[in-house]
Amino acid sequence: MSLTDALAADLVRAMKAKDATTLTALRMLKTALTNKSIEKSRALDAAEELQVVNALVKQRRDSIDQFEAAGRHELAAKEKAEIAVLDAYLPPSATDEELTAA
Repeated sequence: MSLTDALAADLVRAMKAKDATTLTALRMLKTALTNKSIEKSRALDAAEELQVVNALVKQRRDSIDQFEAAGRHELAAKEKAEIAVLDAYLPPSATDEELTAA
């Protein structure tokens, strides 16, 4: 199943569950993927889709740093929740054992 197909199915699930945080993060991801596809004038390949997801996660992490520095912990918590949703679309990170074995 491609990222786009999984995203569409997860959007439907989030709408039915009335999960606002997940729905917001998924809509943001879908929009970013669509914009990147329009920018490239073609469908994105899997690597490009992962780049978009990584960019969104990086943006959220930067926002968390800024919100926490400003004392806006409720907004930082919202960004952390969005990162948790986006992480589901990224491949699992390598463990320390895998890194030392390589």
